[in-house]
Amino acid sequence: MKNLLLILGIFILPITSIYSQCEINPDIQNNYEFDAKLLALRDILSDPSDPDHFNPYIPEARFTPYIEKLSAIYNNPNNDPEIDAIFNDFQIHANQEYNYPIELKTIAFNVDTNVPWVEDFKNTGISGVPALDQLILDYQFSLDNFWDLNGITIFFIKTEIEFLNLNAIIGEFENIQDFNSVEIYYDIIDLRFNYTGIPYQINGWGVEVADIIIDNDIFTFYLFSGDCFAGCMYSESWSVQVTEDCQVELLSNESNSISNFTIFPNPSSDIINISGITDEEFSIIIYNLQGQIVKSISSETNQINVTSLTSGVYFIKIQTEDDKTVIKRFIKK
Repeated sequence: MKNLLLILGIFILPITSIYSQCEINPDIQNNYEFDAKLLALRDILSDPSDPDHFNPYIPEARFTPYIEKLSAIYNNPNNDPEIDAIFNDFQIHANQEYNYPIELKTIAFNVDTNVPWVEDFKNTGISGVPALDQLILDYQFSLDNFWDLNGITIFFIKTEIEFLNLNAIIGEFENIQDFNSVEIYYDIIDLRFNYTGIPYQINGWGVEVADIIIDNDIFTFYLFSGDCFAGCMYSESWSVQVTEDCQVELLSNESNSISNFTIFPNPSSDIINISGITDEEFSIIIYNLQGQIVKSISSETNQINVTSLTSGVYFIKIQTEDDKTVIKRFIKK
């Protein structure tokens, strides 16, 4: 299992820039510190030579730059409504399981059932084996469950520490003499479904999964839908570049978006004008904040009549024949 973590890490793109300090927003500090630690741990696990690769705890200096950069995006100096939607409406967070599985809580080990201390450990959570009991004490583990299978007992121990780099300590458990095997126990499929934003659909499927992926100074915020138990079929994303001096720019995703698409006026009480679409045919879908489709048009027009909509916040999605899409947030007065 340790090797699996290292293999997974190879595919994680680390942050290589040395960031200057950006002002930390209290909302991001309170609501995105776990995300920042997770993003930092992805970075750390991607490189076996990283100085913190075998550090059980994530140093503050490793995750603070992520809080700073997320704060810079959240502060949204250009007042991009799409950036506001990332945090306020979609509430996109890093995913612990979907793209880069990282287990933070549970270690499993198995021993022969007839080993003398097994029954005591089942009953009390104390084995009498000094090395094991000390590790359990040091890292705040407790016995979570056990299985007896054909002369083998599998124990599952779970830490009370909120964020622990299990990859860093698995070797200490492997050195205990009576153990047949030790592994980080991945039973975290429920963590895949981390989307908590407004109800929203992609290609007719409700969004269930969100994630934040970083490539150097570009933060990409993802939404996923479409049978996410098997592997999500559909996604939408927004990419934001944060420079070393904390400047923020919302980037267009040329592979699946319409880069020059704009709507105006916004807010509007009657007519919304569309510009930036050169395709002859495209579809228009308008969603309310509950993710319900309130208007759907197959059209060549550059205007949308929103007179019939009640006042409030909506999302307009434009999709062309070649599957380029863009979403804009607008307010109906």
